[in-house]
Amino acid sequence: MNYKPVGIFVTLMGIGGLTGCASVPKEAGFPDVQKAIEQRTNQRIHWNQGTPEDAAVAELARSMLRRELTIDNAVHIALLNNRSLQAIYEELGIAQADVVQAGLLRNPTFFASFRFMDRAIEGHREVNTEFSADQDFLDLLMLPLRKKVAVAQFEQAKQRVSNAVLDLAREVRVAYYTLQADEQTLEMRRTVAHATEAAAELASRQFEAGTLKQLDVDNQQGFYYQARLDMARTDVQIIADREHLNRLMGIWGTDTMWKFPGRLPALPESEIPLEHLESLAVAQRMDLAAARHTVQAVTLSLSLTKKFRYFSVFEFGVDTEHDATERVNLTGPHLLIGLPIFDQRQAAIARLEAQLRQSQQQLSALAIDIRSEVREMRDRLLAVRNIVKYYQDVILPLRQRIVDESQLYYNGMLIGVYELLLAKQNQINAGREYIDALRNYWVTRSDLEHAVGGRLIVTGETTRPSSQPMEQPATQPSEPSQHIHH
Repeated sequence: MNYKPVGIFVTLMGIGGLTGCASVPKEAGFPDVQKAIEQRTNQRIHWNQGTPEDAAVAELARSMLRRELTIDNAVHIALLNNRSLQAIYEELGIAQADVVQAGLLRNPTFFASFRFMDRAIEGHREVNTEFSADQDFLDLLMLPLRKKVAVAQFEQAKQRVSNAVLDLAREVRVAYYTLQADEQTLEMRRTVAHATEAAAELASRQFEAGTLKQLDVDNQQGFYYQARLDMARTDVQIIADREHLNRLMGIWGTDTMWKFPGRLPALPESEIPLEHLESLAVAQRMDLAAARHTVQAVTLSLSLTKKFRYFSVFEFGVDTEHDATERVNLTGPHLLIGLPIFDQRQAAIARLEAQLRQSQQQLSALAIDIRSEVREMRDRLLAVRNIVKYYQDVILPLRQRIVDESQLYYNGMLIGVYELLLAKQNQINAGREYIDALRNYWVTRSDLEHAVGGRLIVTGETTRPSSQPMEQPATQPSEPSQHIHH
């Protein structure tokens, strides 16, 4: 028996050990995601991996909930605490493991065979033995390019996870503004209910005194009942929207008893600069970066497949055999090569070529959609801002003047109380519409931030995209009927 193959097998194990000793980093690219998110949102994120820091992060979230909940704190809590986001972070670990796996050689194989021969004349048994050790050297040649593919896919995963963080931040902001508008609308509806209740009570007393018809009483009671119904519907909406925000923040139990400012922020004095938002979005949108890495990964996969299309099997090894009959040892190398007669990877190449064209078209389509989305959100923001300004400058002052004039006419006994109450109710309805317009402004602003791929920072009386130089604000028209053309 010859033990040379065993020595060769040990050598192969040593070579494999040089590549097989790699471990999977636990952070899995998360610091890169953290840095990108902090640059775009000024918010901190945390990956819950069972470390002592997890408890400190949970306590930080609870401490923010014990104070009046601002919109920035709501976003911060969601980014720290949302369980669906924590699940998405695990994609980083999966992609990191794929990178490590791509850098490992396949294990060598060891073969052993024992054949027994019985010699009837001599009355004893002899054994033929055979051993071999093999290594796939094609795998060694493919390793560098295969690892490049995995790295490109890992970068794609980091961009995809970062984009999911920004999606959540946008959703929290919209939910927060929506809930603020609900609370402010409820306050308005409560005022309407009080006014219509007073009118209904007065109508009932006048009917009892014989100075009012039953139809007029029914009309006033109908206004009051409708106001009560509107209040109830708003209460239901507040419950639903508050729980939606709770889910986004990942909280339950006593943590859901938070309080927040129940009024929307006022309209900013100046507006977001309109220049360069499209190019900024193309430069920093995470989903677009992920699409670019998809194209890169498919390109590398196609190159790998084409380069080794004729070499599906390429194994080299050494075997030794002990022939008991001849009492000799036979030792030597052997080579196993797959013959590319039927399968020359033509189907795999065609598939990857189609996937490459598909990913390139998807990248181009996404870039076009992003530019269009930015233009749409920018123009919509201007249009909604004009509507809010029109309510502030025209509608609300007009309704206030009507109420003031109606009060004077009522004091002079020139109009009745119902005309005064109607003027007040119309003023309140205009205020409710103003709240809706103001909510639409802040929601659209959040959508524009998301479309650009980074939060828009307000500094003093100017507004600028994060990490971008200050620019002069554009002059805005004040009439809501005026269209914005670019």
